[in-house]
Amino acid sequence: MIFIKEFKPKKIKKCDTAESRRRFLNKKNKNLNFLLEERFLWMKKYIKNKKKIIELGSGNGASKSILKNKNIILTDIQKYPWISKKVDMNKLNLEKKYKNKVNIFILNQSLHHCANPSKLLKKISFFLKKDGFILIREPEISFFLKFFLIVLDDEAFSFKVDVFNHKKNIFNPNNVYDANNATPNLLFKNEEKFHKKFPQYKIVYNKLSEFFIFLNSGGVVQKTYYIPVNKFFFNILNYIDKFLIFFLPSIFALGRTVVLKKIK
Repeated sequence: MIFIKEFKPKKIKKCDTAESRRRFLNKKNKNLNFLLEERFLWMKKYIKNKKKIIELGSGNGASKSILKNKNIILTDIQKYPWISKKVDMNKLNLEKKYKNKVNIFILNQSLHHCANPSKLLKKISFFLKKDGFILIREPEISFFLKFFLIVLDDEAFSFKVDVFNHKKNIFNPNNVYDANNATPNLLFKNEEKFHKKFPQYKIVYNKLSEFFIFLNSGGVVQKTYYIPVNKFFFNILNYIDKFLIFFLPSIFALGRTVVLKKIK
């Protein structure tokens, strides 16, 4: 499994985003809410007192509810009632009034759905203020993530693409549900390479996370089996995850958190 470099599912699955939002808002599955809080609450220290915050690929819109920040502009390629702006991440069709005005961009589980991540990061730089941040929470293509993607015939991954080539898409941008789960690893694992390709950014945080807390979440989009736990036991699972990932990151890590700062 470690040596498998590419996988494509037989059929690209569509996501029921409205159902995902309903499950999040009804709060019956506390495991899911604990997971989503873990994915978003760390962002608070970056977004505090910031006036222009744009999330790309907001999906079910959980960020605004969890962070309780009215300045977050939710965007998505699909126009749902809770979405503020319809924005295609592959084109980043924001108005010019945002040029050098945005304090924070949020990419939560959306960057791996971008057909040209290099072009996206270059375009974000056009809108992001100097000393602004990009807050990223994405999948990490470890042994177990490969295993789950293949066994469940879920999303794709490929190490055979050049994520730094802004002139070439890594998959078809016309299918909004297509993905490459290897994108975050290819972009951020080698920080020196990233900085050479994107001198306008500095990686100020780059850490792996999530194993049991995701597996026992009941699924963010796809509904899965879970064992209900309280916050105390969720925190225990989180500590176990950190222990496993510290010693065997390439085996257990299912998530990667990255913070980019625009320095020029």
